[in-house]
Amino acid sequence: MKRQLIILSLLLFISTIVKANSESLSDYVDMYMGVRGISNCVIGPQLPHGSVNPSPQTPNGGQNGYDENDLIRGFGQLHVSGIGWSRYGQVFLSPQIGFSAKEDGHDSKKSGEIATPFYYKVDLDRYGITAELAPTSHAVAYRFIYPEKKDRTLLLDMRHSIPQHIVPIVKGRFLGGELEWNPETSELSGWGEYAGGFGSELPYRVYFSMTLDDPGAKVCIKDKGSDELYARIDTDRSELNVNVGVSLKSVDCARGYRHAELDGKNVDIVAQNAKNEWNSTLSKIQIDNNASENDKKLFYTALYHSLVMPRDRTGDNPHWESDQPHIDDHYCVWDTWRTVYTLLTLIEESFVSKTINSFIDRLEHDGKVTPTFTASMEWDSKQGGDDVDNIIADAIIKNVKGFDREKAYNVMLHNAFESRSPDYIFLGYEPGKNRLMSCSYTMEYAYNDNCLSRVAKLMGDSLIADKMGKRSSEWEKMFNPDLESCGFKGFVAPVAADGERILIDATEVFGSWQDYFYEGNAWTYTLFTPADFERLIALCGGEEEMVKRLRYGFDNNLVNLSNEPGFLTPFIFSHCDRPDLAAEYVERIRKNDFSIERGYPDNEDSGAMGSWYLFTSLGLFPNAGQDIYYLLPPAFSDASITMENGNKIVMKATKKTPTSRYISSVKLNGNDLNRWWISHEEIANGAVIEFELSDNPQEWKVEEF
Repeated sequence: MKRQLIILSLLLFISTIVKANSESLSDYVDMYMGVRGISNCVIGPQLPHGSVNPSPQTPNGGQNGYDENDLIRGFGQLHVSGIGWSRYGQVFLSPQIGFSAKEDGHDSKKSGEIATPFYYKVDLDRYGITAELAPTSHAVAYRFIYPEKKDRTLLLDMRHSIPQHIVPIVKGRFLGGELEWNPETSELSGWGEYAGGFGSELPYRVYFSMTLDDPGAKVCIKDKGSDELYARIDTDRSELNVNVGVSLKSVDCARGYRHAELDGKNVDIVAQNAKNEWNSTLSKIQIDNNASENDKKLFYTALYHSLVMPRDRTGDNPHWESDQPHIDDHYCVWDTWRTVYTLLTLIEESFVSKTINSFIDRLEHDGKVTPTFTASMEWDSKQGGDDVDNIIADAIIKNVKGFDREKAYNVMLHNAFESRSPDYIFLGYEPGKNRLMSCSYTMEYAYNDNCLSRVAKLMGDSLIADKMGKRSSEWEKMFNPDLESCGFKGFVAPVAADGERILIDATEVFGSWQDYFYEGNAWTYTLFTPADFERLIALCGGEEEMVKRLRYGFDNNLVNLSNEPGFLTPFIFSHCDRPDLAAEYVERIRKNDFSIERGYPDNEDSGAMGSWYLFTSLGLFPNAGQDIYYLLPPAFSDASITMENGNKIVMKATKKTPTSRYISSVKLNGNDLNRWWISHEEIANGAVIEFELSDNPQEWKVEEF
């Protein structure tokens, strides 16, 4: 009997393992999360960091081009996910019965919508047409199933874009283009030129090459310059397969992508390949198989959104020829340096090195470095500091391989002495009354300098290490110890060039590109000192006073996670020897601000919000640009991260009671860890981190930082 029980137990164990290993993690990705609400995610599928992101668009779609309760207007091949201002949406296809090229002449009610990371399907009820699509890295396979009716057509509209036609407040413009039909090869190709949208005001081109599997198709091209450019395609086929390659560089590139990625494939094959790639990618992080369906959906949807942008457009740089990586559509580094790139360091460090090589390549070719965000690399405006420095510093400090450290260090030096403003370099802060973002620029530049100081030390450059270390501490010049808000004294506030302090309301939230602070208030930006928390705590009156300030700030919505400068704020509790409060407030944020139905706290911001949720679920949170992760109670009893080198970080959590929510002890590789942080070096070659949780918030006794 005992032997039978053992065999039965083994069989159950093996069955569980097989089920876990065969599980399709991509099926947990809910493509409606972040599409609903204000997060501006894209409903259409793509590959990890894929160049194309085909998706339906609707007349009132907002910045992502789509509203699930609206009519379907057609399908564009390029989109940007999770950002607060639109771009792209071009190479626009609309299957029809009959024909209209008017912008609003082919809108259709929909039904039967299926949206996954690898495949999209919808029925266009106006026409009785079923549309299906699946992506490769640079191309899209379509299948249109028409009813048994005459006048089966397909519109290719090159004039259309989201910034011009879906959200015209963004002021997009079509500047003209060309179309060419080759009946011998059934290839329709061409390009359109556009301006406006999130990114550079300089014109950019989108090129395409499209083939039809109907050699008898008739194509009529209508070209009225910048007023109209479209093709009407007539087909007798009840099933029309269309392959589209897209490039930002040339028609030849688009044609090459289409050949290489779609020849001999249809929607079904492309979708299965894309599904396999997503399952492989998502499996780099495994969570407890007994987690609830909702928790799995939240986790793997957040992981999906963490891996869609920026775009890997290596070989498709429209500006110069290079054998180096070209990583495009950073929307924006100001967001992604904090959590996205720290996540990639753990699961895909080769993409981190690709990104840094693309930074180096840009500096070498046009004397610039990718700023806080780009679209085809042209826009040099900054939302924060020179935050590419933080990505480089994080990679060097964590010993990421695959890039030239000296060249990367030179990028940081270039930014420190060429990209910071002359006033900041001379004074140590951005001065002035009514000065654009002077306070937030200062705080972000200070951390850029701090990152450079630590990298310089590693590079053996003591002169720069000392110089940048000193300059990084001069943010204190903007700390006004007498500025009072809600009973608390001491906030970062503007200072004139002569040292005169300018009084402000510390609770006022400034918008985008406005005076003093970028999309935040003095409460939030005062707390943004990632490498100087101990000094900040002292300036604010000590640990007990800081704890009171933090609690008041969170409880009264003066500090929140709607923007990335607040990402680290809950972990200041740990610097005050209250990791229990860090755990409490993180749990509150996770439960209140992240959901399948409502999406993310605000714009998803190209994976920044998603990866914040991931890290806090796993029980360790990075202080990006440094070698530490904060420890907090994991959301799952078991989780593992498989790094690109094959090593695994395993996290296990046991509860003393079902309601346990605070850490009572931590073991690293079997040894007690009496501190609330862990270093990257300690986990880089694999590790087992064991958490024991209890109901007692004060049970975990930790050492000073």
